[in-house]
Amino acid sequence: MIVALGSLQREAAGIIRAGNYTAVDAPEDFIAYRPESPDSPAIVLSGSGSERAARATKWAIDEFDPEAIISFGFCSATKDLERSGDIVIATRVVGLPGTPFEWSISDDTDSLAPDKSLLLASRTAVEVSGLDFHQGTVVTVSKLAITSGSKRWLGQALNATAIDTEAHIIAVVASEFGLPWAVVCSVLDDRDFDAPKIIDRVGTGPNERGVTAYIRHLSNAPRDLPAIIRLGRSSTRASASLTTFMAAFMEAHEALSKVEQPLETS
Repeated sequence: MIVALGSLQREAAGIIRAGNYTAVDAPEDFIAYRPESPDSPAIVLSGSGSERAARATKWAIDEFDPEAIISFGFCSATKDLERSGDIVIATRVVGLPGTPFEWSISDDTDSLAPDKSLLLASRTAVEVSGLDFHQGTVVTVSKLAITSGSKRWLGQALNATAIDTEAHIIAVVASEFGLPWAVVCSVLDDRDFDAPKIIDRVGTGPNERGVTAYIRHLSNAPRDLPAIIRLGRSSTRASASLTTFMAAFMEAHEALSKVEQPLETS
């Protein structure tokens, strides 16, 4: 079984609808689903941020005893040509500690590379399904970069292809347990888009925010309405891309596993 670890309900909604899943009791306010078919991954949603993702990954490994881990979800673009709904495949993940004020002086990064077989399955999935995609470094930050300037800086200074708030720690925990892993995300906000502060959910749970939260935000920042509408549309595209990708990835992984098994036994 493969476990797919994400952060928010919106990221996994299409994947869950497309499969046959049973809800599993999970600790804290994590959300988990067990697939009825091996053709689908188990889904665990931790909420946003590395601390939550670390705890959820350890619990998921104990609960499902997976053969591999895939980190999936939304990300922010750091390159000019990336658009919402594009898939980003991590060829390495980097953890960038501290706040945005400390990034320019920080050299305490930890770089990890994904499993080659899972990376090949990911590349096969996007090519077969016709998804627009990019490959490169995914940088995990402790506080989401919401301004175009900070996203642009991360793209230039670290050669980041995208940024998120969970992938690196998921890779760290999977590596500690000796499990192969991969990181695939879907672009939510373009590099040159200044996102409203409400997008930063680090430390919060996986459940979707209700309308009340957005009304409250808009009462204090009414000029954010066009940006929030744009994010809603981008979220729909990003979620649809993840749904398409995951189905193609599971098929590609199964096909590659069948090819690799005879090679291992010969």
